[in-house]
Amino acid sequence: MSTIYDVAKRAGVSIATVSAVINKTAYVSPELTKKVKAAVDELDYTINHLAHSLQTRSTRTVGMLIPDVGAPDPFYGEVVRGAEDVCRKKEYLLFLGHTYNHVVEQSRYLKAFRARLVDGVLLFQSPGEDEELQRLLKARKPIVFVGRIPQDIHADIVATDIHHGTLMALEYLYEKGHRRIGLVTVASSLSVSNFRLAAWHAALAQHGIPADDALVVGGELSSESGRKAAVQILGLTAPPTAIFTDNLVVATGLLKALQERGLRCPQDVEVVSSDDAEWLDVFRPPITTVVQPSYDLGVQAAEVLIKRIRHPRRPVQKILLRPELKVRC
Repeated sequence: MSTIYDVAKRAGVSIATVSAVINKTAYVSPELTKKVKAAVDELDYTINHLAHSLQTRSTRTVGMLIPDVGAPDPFYGEVVRGAEDVCRKKEYLLFLGHTYNHVVEQSRYLKAFRARLVDGVLLFQSPGEDEELQRLLKARKPIVFVGRIPQDIHADIVATDIHHGTLMALEYLYEKGHRRIGLVTVASSLSVSNFRLAAWHAALAQHGIPADDALVVGGELSSESGRKAAVQILGLTAPPTAIFTDNLVVATGLLKALQERGLRCPQDVEVVSSDDAEWLDVFRPPITTVVQPSYDLGVQAAEVLIKRIRHPRRPVQKILLRPELKVRC
């Protein structure tokens, strides 16, 4: 394998000049730049990133952990796209891992990121104690918590205002005449589930409606979990006339349960979901959604992380993005 010394010898320049051309760290005349690039091509030279990282203590890489990028909910894919666009613009590589909301997978990836000397981490935190995460926080590794707000951790956070979004959805349902409103959350989404439950209680209290905890079910991030949750609350003596849920994955399960029972949406039971997708505009039955700014969430999280990497002592940031209500019913 050719080395930087071979390139310098072939181009007839110093090693410092080769390094300046390759890393774009200093001005080099067009003539010498052309010679260096020609030598690089002739020798098929590639940078030894491991050696370079050990010298500079920077790999120009970012690790990102999300629960699951799978369909039918495009939320996480849009967040990743936003983060990747920023990383590309700032000349960082993004390494992506899926935790499926399991802390064991989170810990495994964080350990791998640490071993590979990533410069920072974008993290949708999984529930549970994670010694690897605590180790990174103690070492003051640049970490931005995305989407979910951790407890008792002083760190950068970029998330959506879940409480406000839930209030919008419940107020919409109240104005349509619903008084028995079910809530289906993903328990492992940590702060998201907590904010939704708090907003559910607040919305009902605002209108003087007693809170029936039997209408609240916390499940997993899956369609089947949504179906089971719907079966549970629709089987109540006084079932809900409307259900609000965390995301489109769970919403598909809710709709399946309605179909199995011969119930129509929204005529018999109205379903409102968080997150959004283009296919919902032509989907039947129509589903009103709380649209999270998913792409912008990824953009701002990546921008905050890169600022933290470059300026470790800067003040901690907490950014809450506002969702919007998209009415389809």
